[in-house]
Amino acid sequence: MNEQIDLSQLWNVFKRSFVVMVLLGILGMVLAYFGAKAFIAPKYEAATSMLVNRKQDNNANMQLNAQQADIQIINTYKDIITRPVILRTVADDLTSPQRYVAKKGKKAVYGTRYNAMTGVQERYVVKEAQPAQYKLRPAKYSNITENELSKMVSVSNAQNSQVFTVSVKDTDPVRARDVANEIAKVFKDKIASIMSVSNVSVVSKAIADPVPVSPRLKLMAIIGLVLGVVIAFVWGLIRELTDQTVKNIDFITDDLGIVNLGLVNYVQKMNDLDEAIEKEKLVSDKNIENPETANFPQRSRRRV
Repeated sequence: MNEQIDLSQLWNVFKRSFVVMVLLGILGMVLAYFGAKAFIAPKYEAATSMLVNRKQDNNANMQLNAQQADIQIINTYKDIITRPVILRTVADDLTSPQRYVAKKGKKAVYGTRYNAMTGVQERYVVKEAQPAQYKLRPAKYSNITENELSKMVSVSNAQNSQVFTVSVKDTDPVRARDVANEIAKVFKDKIASIMSVSNVSVVSKAIADPVPVSPRLKLMAIIGLVLGVVIAFVWGLIRELTDQTVKNIDFITDDLGIVNLGLVNYVQKMNDLDEAIEKEKLVSDKNIENPETANFPQRSRRRV
């Protein structure tokens, strides 16, 4: 059977389901907020910005052309950064001990003196040269792979800008910062040999941001609220469409064309027949004219 519903019925559904919509909306909001907070691991973002310029001529037109070429070639830089040639080196650097200069080397100090026998100035060593001293710094991390980095890293840039940004999302804000800065360092070292570009500048280094970027709890709460309200309204609408009970006597006479012969009263069910007989005698003894208004079980009407 085809069911049709008009705006008045929708309004009636809204009125009848209003309380349920409010309750389910609040419940959905609470469940979405605390569910996301408890079961979704927060992610933090760190970003570093870089600028790459090729060697430019002093001619103004040549500089403009080179600038436009740099803007167009940024897509190539994006692709290079997310390739194994960069990410593999970054993973190795972060998971391997790194040698660093513990003490800088010093050059030898020379002096001169006059040799009376030869009659020339001679150079002699006043202080021997001291080589630099190196130590190994322990690896920062032990479980970073190239595949993991490819999922963490994204590159973007503003329109008509030579500056592009490398963003890293991770569950640890410190690790996200270290990965972003290491990518900038490796890219700066390798891009010169890959594309003959030597002028690479790090505009801003990444910092550890303690505020997570996902999940967005406020947005999740709003989504839960909307879902709760929609579910309650749809549930009320389904009840309205599937309700086959007769709500108005006019439906029987006007729509079905059945003659209304009257109304049959319905007496509330008695638990004890003897109790009903006793009350009937009490009514007749006291000559109660209207037993329906007495303090007896109420009667209701059944529509036919």
